[in-house]
Amino acid sequence: MLSRTAEYALRIMILLTEREGTSLTAEQIAKATLVPAGYTVKVLQQLGRAKLSKGQRGRKGGFVLACNPSKVDLLQVVTVIDPLKRITEFPLGRTEHQHSLCALYKQIDAAIESLQKSLSSMSLKEVVKSGEGESLCQEHGHGNATLSVKAAN
Repeated sequence: MLSRTAEYALRIMILLTEREGTSLTAEQIAKATLVPAGYTVKVLQQLGRAKLSKGQRGRKGGFVLACNPSKVDLLQVVTVIDPLKRITEFPLGRTEHQHSLCALYKQIDAAIESLQKSLSSMSLKEVVKSGEGESLCQEHGHGNATLSVKAAN
């Protein structure tokens, strides 16, 4: 349900949270999160416009977290990149469904609502803490980066 770019943004923000106070180059971020370099720069620009990250020029330049990771939840990050869209009307335009969604689209909308609630229930800092000391954004043997997000109860 999340776009690839939104997932990339979450990986990047988790990495910046893990390394809070440390400046990382776009290349270092791309390598650590396995996000393609071109995407990394684009995502960092969007996150920067939203004041979630910031770039620093110069010898010790790079990107750092620009927000309080205890006050920014996962849904806020996703919303900056690709907001989740609820289904409010029947997408196929069938007249018999003018006033309500059919059972299929009610289920899909319920899943989107559940995802929104789950993502908004955890801050960046909480996700990092829930990783119990393991890096949540790291390269693994099969070339995949992982992002652990525990569902809220």
